[in-house]
Amino acid sequence: MSWLNYHHLLYFRTIANEGGIARASEKLNVGQPALSAQLKTFESTLGQELFERTGRKLVLTEAGRVVLAYANQISDLGNELLQVLADGALSKRVTVNVGLQDCLPKRLAVSIVQRMTELFPCRVRIAEGHASVLFNELANHNLDLVIANQMPFAEELKGLRSKRVTSMPVSVFGSEKFSQLKKNFPHSISGQPMVVPTVHSRTRHEVERWLQEHRVTPQIVVEAQDTAVQKSLAASGVGLVAVPDLAVADLVAAKQLFKLGTLPGVLEEVWLCTAERKIPNPVVEVLETVKDLLSDPE
Repeated sequence: MSWLNYHHLLYFRTIANEGGIARASEKLNVGQPALSAQLKTFESTLGQELFERTGRKLVLTEAGRVVLAYANQISDLGNELLQVLADGALSKRVTVNVGLQDCLPKRLAVSIVQRMTELFPCRVRIAEGHASVLFNELANHNLDLVIANQMPFAEELKGLRSKRVTSMPVSVFGSEKFSQLKKNFPHSISGQPMVVPTVHSRTRHEVERWLQEHRVTPQIVVEAQDTAVQKSLAASGVGLVAVPDLAVADLVAAKQLFKLGTLPGVLEEVWLCTAERKIPNPVVEVLETVKDLLSDPE
């Protein structure tokens, strides 16, 4: 039976993070020949080459990137263990690594994370990014779950599970100067400036499809990836924005945005995506059994 030598894991992680044996040697206070020999022994134990040399640089192989991801997690857990013991908090809070799709309404994500912390004592780490990148990180077990407005595509589905959390109607909102467009909506917004998500957003494509079908032609003036930026621009009068009501409830209550009308059939879906794991995260196991993951955000 093979055993993992954690000293080797530390040496490998330091070499990877420092970008080479020379700098790692200085940081670890271990001679370069000895460090190089330990790395070769580690690679031999794993049966994989972890680095390839490009000129004078050591570059991680695909296997090296996988090992580094696990090494970082092991290091984090070790630091967490020391912190738990130092704090006397023996009922350790489980860490959940959450991937949040960058174009998802932040109020909705906050609501789900809030519900998560109510259901299980946990510490949440959030990383934002493009859905395909997050699904890849989920498949590689670098994330425990992903919150997105779409399911993984077929080629990304291996080992992944998806659960639809909610579907919300999408409406068009604008600042006070656009409030008169509520009359004769949606045709009234033709020719009007509009702030939209970037092209990777599923909601953008659904909105554009609906507008084309109804021969409504607003003018795109800004494309923004972050929903918070979209809302701020709309509230500043730069253009209209099409988002779920929940996403702008605070701005509507403050009379910074006004609802012009709803786009029937256009829905913002929210999916909770997880991966099959031999040792599942207990928080994820709880989330997968809960019917209502949404709590009302303040």
